[in-house]
Amino acid sequence: RGGHLITKYLLDTGHRDIAGVFKADDIQGQNRHRGYVQALQEAGVLYDPDKVIWFHTEDRKVHPQEGIRRLISKGTRLDSVVCYNDQIAFSIIGGLHQIGVSIPEDLSITGYDNSMLAHQHPLSLTTIAHPQEKLGEMAGQLLLEKIQGGSDKDMKTEYLIEPKLVIGNSCKNRNQE
Repeated sequence: RGGHLITKYLLDTGHRDIAGVFKADDIQGQNRHRGYVQALQEAGVLYDPDKVIWFHTEDRKVHPQEGIRRLISKGTRLDSVVCYNDQIAFSIIGGLHQIGVSIPEDLSITGYDNSMLAHQHPLSLTTIAHPQEKLGEMAGQLLLEKIQGGSDKDMKTEYLIEPKLVIGNSCKNRNQE
């Protein structure tokens, strides 16, 4: 849902050439990619696998930023990037800054996780927040029910916690151009 939500936000603000950077070796990366693809399809924007950078845990410090820089150097049309998380987003921003790409004027960048990193710079990321307090509250309630002798068959086994969009200044509204 978060990958869909952040991609839809970019689409709603006039972006159409959206690259994605996702982690290949965990389920979150695959799910965020699935949301990205779904949002593009719903908006009638053609999915371009060449605009997707996949990385693994061990190459996370170099591969995402090199992948985006390579797309730019090849002349690939990009107006925004959906990043796997805030850390990857700032790594890409740093690499783009070195080659003179300005955020958000030239390229909009989004993160994920709403980490402290997302708001420690003059550039604050547009990112996705997980309501961690709600998750903790639900886990505590579930434990209390278990301790108080609640039957396993009466307990919910699945919970859906909705992600929230946190809008920073790392994205430009292209509808206002």
